[in-house]
Amino acid sequence: MNSVTTATVSLGAVTIGLSILAWHLARWWKTGGGVKAGPPGGGGGGGRDPKVLIPFLASVALGMLCVTAAGGLLGTAATMLLDVGNTLGNWSLTAVTGTATPGVTRSGHKSLTPGGCAALVIYIVVLCAIWKSSGKVFHGKVTSGVTCGVMLGLSAGFSGVAAAAVVSIFNALGDRVTGVM
Repeated sequence: MNSVTTATVSLGAVTIGLSILAWHLARWWKTGGGVKAGPPGGGGGGGRDPKVLIPFLASVALGMLCVTAAGGLLGTAATMLLDVGNTLGNWSLTAVTGTATPGVTRSGHKSLTPGGCAALVIYIVVLCAIWKSSGKVFHGKVTSGVTCGVMLGLSAGFSGVAAAAVVSIFNALGDRVTGVM
């Protein structure tokens, strides 16, 4: 069994992931996450509630964790999604800007321990329970968040560092809770 994923990420997939992140942050910044605030002229802005970002950011973490899963259904599905992102992102960057799209996978992948994998399954169960009782807006945030996390989870940039931190936290929590050390 693989202990570390062999997936790679290209600049095209990272561009897609960062675009999804920028879209959600820009909408949150402009509208405040659905909070009606700001001047009567429709300027929007004020009253930005960071709690509105929780569903999106929680699902970004889920995507980052899934792409670091070495195999199984989660790892396979995340790798397939990453392959689609690599292909579409590379095509779009080449078509729009004419630039090359190098690989930007970080070296020394961090992988989930058995306890971290147990914590991931529990996390998925919690998100599924919340998903079941939520509306379309939440579903869209989760879907785009998971896609964003998968695209950014293996990158060598700041998002890759964030993914490594998320994996470390899940490993520590899972190992302590399950007693796997």
